[in-house]
Amino acid sequence: GGQGPEDAAGRMTMIEPLLDLASLIDIELRSIGEMKPLIDKARARGIPIVGSFHDFQATPANEVLEGAIGFAENAGIDTVKIATFINTTDDLIRLVNLVSAKRRLRLSAMGMGTWGRVSRLLLAKCGSLLNYGFLGDSNAPGQWPAAQLKALLAEI
Repeated sequence: GGQGPEDAAGRMTMIEPLLDLASLIDIELRSIGEMKPLIDKARARGIPIVGSFHDFQATPANEVLEGAIGFAENAGIDTVKIATFINTTDDLIRLVNLVSAKRRLRLSAMGMGTWGRVSRLLLAKCGSLLNYGFLGDSNAPGQWPAAQLKALLAEI
């Protein structure tokens, strides 16, 4: 998750030896084309593909978010993860509406920033598929420690 090599070849070299251990792999949507050889190997092993869209500054307009989902659908991705910086309550409401809509692909959505922690609980309750907590140190603003996130989600 953002800790490895920047180039697609380097990321594929890092990930490929771990495919036998993987339950799923998470690939940035913008890298889907470059990462196709790895995606094909994962698919051959029955490993689902999560296509990620990140915006560390803002929550883009609905058209941008729907465009990312449409791109993932056309690319045959199994699930879409959308992680955006939430600056306003309108941003949070947009993400709630996004995960609440009926669609072919399941979505994982989460916010970052001051609203990040609230968003992760609310979006999980609204149907967000994957909910990310951290082990050790947080790598995005607004994350919960994994154990605490698990306990809170069990309560709501």
